[in-house]
Amino acid sequence: MRFIHWEILKITCFRKIMEYPMYNLRKIDRIIIYSIFLLISVNFSCTRTEKFPVGRKVYCNAEQVKKKRDKFIAENDSAVFLDGGHLQSSLEAFSGKYSAMTIPKKKAFAFGYSINHAGPDWYFKVSVWRKSKDGKGALVAAAKNNKKLYLAVSEPVEKKDGWEKLELEVFTPPTFNYEKLKFYVWNNGSDTVFFDDLVIERFRKKVFPVYREEPLAIVLDTSAMIKIMEKRKQAFENGILETTDKDWVKGFIIGNNEAMKARFRLKGDWLDHLIGDKWSFRIKMRKKYAWNRLRVFSIQTPAARNFLYEWVAHKFYQSGDMLTTRYGFIPVYLNNESRGIYAWEEHFVKQLIEFNNRREGPILKFTEDPFWQIQKIFLNTGKWQQLPYYESSVIRPFGENKTLRSPSLRQQFFNAQRLMFQYKHGLKKPSDIFDLEKLANYYAMLEVTHARHGMFWHNQRYYYNPVIDKLEPISFDGYSTDTPMDISLEENFLYKIYDLEEVNPETELFTYLFYDKEFLERYFEKLEKVSDPDFIETFLKNHTAEQTLYDSLVRIEFPRFEFDPDYIRKSAASIRNYLPELKKLAFKKLDTGKPYFKKAQLNYTDTTVFQNTPEYFVNVYKQSDEVDTFLIKICNYFPGELTILGTGASRKYMSGIDIGQHKVPAYHHGLSGSEITMKVDSSAKYLYFLVNNRFDTYVVPIISWAYPSGSTARQELDSLAQISHYSFISHRSGNELFVKPGMYSITAPVVIPEGYKVIFQAGAKLDLTDSALFVSYSPVYMMGTSENPVTITSSDFSANGFTVLQAKERSVLKNVLFENLNTLDYKGWTLTGAVTFYESDVDMRNVRFYRNQCEDALNTVRSEFSLDNCSFDYIYSDAFDSDFCTGVLSNSTFENTGNDAIDFSGSKIRISRCSIKDVKDKGISGGEDSHLTVDNVDIVRANIGVSSKDLSNIKIDGGQITDCNYGLVLLRKKPEYGPATIEMKNVTIVNARTKMLIEKGSKVNADGKLIEGKEKDLAARFY
Repeated sequence: MRFIHWEILKITCFRKIMEYPMYNLRKIDRIIIYSIFLLISVNFSCTRTEKFPVGRKVYCNAEQVKKKRDKFIAENDSAVFLDGGHLQSSLEAFSGKYSAMTIPKKKAFAFGYSINHAGPDWYFKVSVWRKSKDGKGALVAAAKNNKKLYLAVSEPVEKKDGWEKLELEVFTPPTFNYEKLKFYVWNNGSDTVFFDDLVIERFRKKVFPVYREEPLAIVLDTSAMIKIMEKRKQAFENGILETTDKDWVKGFIIGNNEAMKARFRLKGDWLDHLIGDKWSFRIKMRKKYAWNRLRVFSIQTPAARNFLYEWVAHKFYQSGDMLTTRYGFIPVYLNNESRGIYAWEEHFVKQLIEFNNRREGPILKFTEDPFWQIQKIFLNTGKWQQLPYYESSVIRPFGENKTLRSPSLRQQFFNAQRLMFQYKHGLKKPSDIFDLEKLANYYAMLEVTHARHGMFWHNQRYYYNPVIDKLEPISFDGYSTDTPMDISLEENFLYKIYDLEEVNPETELFTYLFYDKEFLERYFEKLEKVSDPDFIETFLKNHTAEQTLYDSLVRIEFPRFEFDPDYIRKSAASIRNYLPELKKLAFKKLDTGKPYFKKAQLNYTDTTVFQNTPEYFVNVYKQSDEVDTFLIKICNYFPGELTILGTGASRKYMSGIDIGQHKVPAYHHGLSGSEITMKVDSSAKYLYFLVNNRFDTYVVPIISWAYPSGSTARQELDSLAQISHYSFISHRSGNELFVKPGMYSITAPVVIPEGYKVIFQAGAKLDLTDSALFVSYSPVYMMGTSENPVTITSSDFSANGFTVLQAKERSVLKNVLFENLNTLDYKGWTLTGAVTFYESDVDMRNVRFYRNQCEDALNTVRSEFSLDNCSFDYIYSDAFDSDFCTGVLSNSTFENTGNDAIDFSGSKIRISRCSIKDVKDKGISGGEDSHLTVDNVDIVRANIGVSSKDLSNIKIDGGQITDCNYGLVLLRKKPEYGPATIEMKNVTIVNARTKMLIEKGSKVNADGKLIEGKEKDLAARFY
């Protein structure tokens, strides 16, 4: 039994124990039996005889050779011989008198030592001393089949007296079935290299540091560990990790003095995420749990993302208000054993969006499955198959099931998909697709951090902003390299793009951005800003303490990692030096008027098949529904003709046969595949086909949405923005647009582009009927008087809202009436406010909101505002809803409100001297880490007087809460947030059915008296 693969034996026995019916045991009993077997098998495997057991060491100092001089003799064991004895030399020595002198090509290898039966997951430490004139010379560990294992290192870890020490950690893969493993040194240079003092030592396992910091502790039972181990072994067999929904296992995370349920699977495409015992995981917290305010996240070795450089890049992006995943470092324990320091990173879920002060919307990507299939072919056959992996990639949302189930998210995804499709095919200007400010900032910041790995097509992630109907990039996986930061102009990414003579489709994806003048101008503006010394110094100062902590934690496990905290300074200085020349070059190139770059003409003809390859290159979309059938669109990107056999409700069998035998032509070039449409049975979920009339049958799922095409609703509206068509506007004084006094009937959409000032004079009145709408990308100045207010109304109650988006200057509204308005809802572009200000600061005084017909009478988002002496009357749902804002609300009244009077999320607000009456839900609501200061506010007849939830803090001074069902309610609604607090003094709660309802963990400080919550799960009562 010497050569039995013990992991295979253990897994096999476990399966038998778990499946054999005659035992009739509970699962837990079978696991106990298996655990006993596991202990026996481990003990037995440890006692069997091995050629190179744990603890054995080979040490060769080149002092002894065999008589034939063909072998070195190990210093610590005269029965051990190593190759290259004829290379013994007395010219140089690190210790003793001799070393191995290697000469390029003819005598390039020495110290060769083989283990003929190395097992799975063996761990070695190997080192050697090298003396080299040109820094060449490598230490190598290799399997007989280099595809299974080949490691080489030439960078020294230590220097002494002209000699350099090379070290190598070797973990044999789990697929090693007692195979040959060889260690040796190699002169890979052009001059003589001396090697001395080779050490090879095997350890039972790598011992990771034990940290004092509170760890992320993971607990998985035996069955979960076996499933994880099998998946890891499968990844090594394939050369990459391919994951499915079936890979998840159940377990626990221990933290905050409780065991939190979670699900786990391996993550990472390449095998560096699975080497040894330091595996990377994707983690989903279950039900009402969150870890570190995260619901879905990953953990991985810091080495996979270049240690602290990736963390610095993330912090840098955050400083520029860019979307990025939260990122940090934490010690990890797996089943009570240290696994050392890990990098944790947030996944692409709604918490990422909300934490960065955006409204929830889909996150999209280009699928990578075809790309990884080609990688797998290459790893298994050694052939790079020429197939259009980029062209065939499908646009998909993260959290696909949730997105498609939600009517609002589903429609948002359809709009987002169109934008991604336009981007992929270069169909629209960047400004029509992206939030151009944020896209330009993204590329500028990538230049400072050199984190360019995330910009390539298969790493790109985009957030669809449902308010402005545009895409915004999400920065992650930059993999900042150790490129010297005092670089020249020639290393700038834009310079490299302009140096390209032709581009292929996947590089064209971002190349065309830099040939758009509008984007380029914004890019240079952002590059100047983010490379400015003051910006850089402020950033570094704000993160010095955390950077120092993380650097010290990483170095405990990776002592040779060197982090240069000045690299951002050096990079920014380089940019400042070459920026004038780069600008001159760029605009000169754009002004030539000649074709900017040549597109590579790719012609795909390779029809080699490996493990169902055609299935990765055929996309089938569900176009439209009919009574008993629906229309599908088949897009073929495989260079072979398809014969459609039929469809099925299952992948296992075909239930509908294609009588007409539809043919889909072979694909050869271009971004669009060879396409046909056909009708299929309404139960169809899969398409069956042949390739080139061969006998193999292939099956692909039918994508449950239509092929992306056409424009979005916002793009349609923007195309209508013709100032000259609006008869109610008088164009005066350059960019100032005046709306004169008088009554104007508006029956069509009104869209004001950016770059103007829209001035409503006293007495101006717009009546928006027939679903008309008003959208402005410019600030509005509504200058009414008490006798002649500005009025925006809808006599037929159909108006699609009054909306101001990303205005560059602050709007001012005085003496204005908004009445009878609905919200923007145009062909899938839907907002919540009858009046909306998004990323548009505004001051309002004497403004009345009356009888709106939608979710919010006023909705401000990511804006700064002031409201004074404003009134909200007969409101359908929420009166004032403010998300991610700062502002002041004073001297205002709220009456007859169908839901909340004042509802703030992620905001910092001061509310003073306001009156709230007859509110169906909450008088004042603070959520998602809001901080409200409230003074002298009276609330009468609300369901809840004041509600604080999800890490919010509300300070109340003065005022009265009267005749409410609940005076105060404090709770945690979302698990990624924490408990809430209220501090109040001089506040009276009169005639409340329940004075205070406080969830456990939340607290009220009433006039210096601390009241701690005892209630459980209040969110279930109110939501």
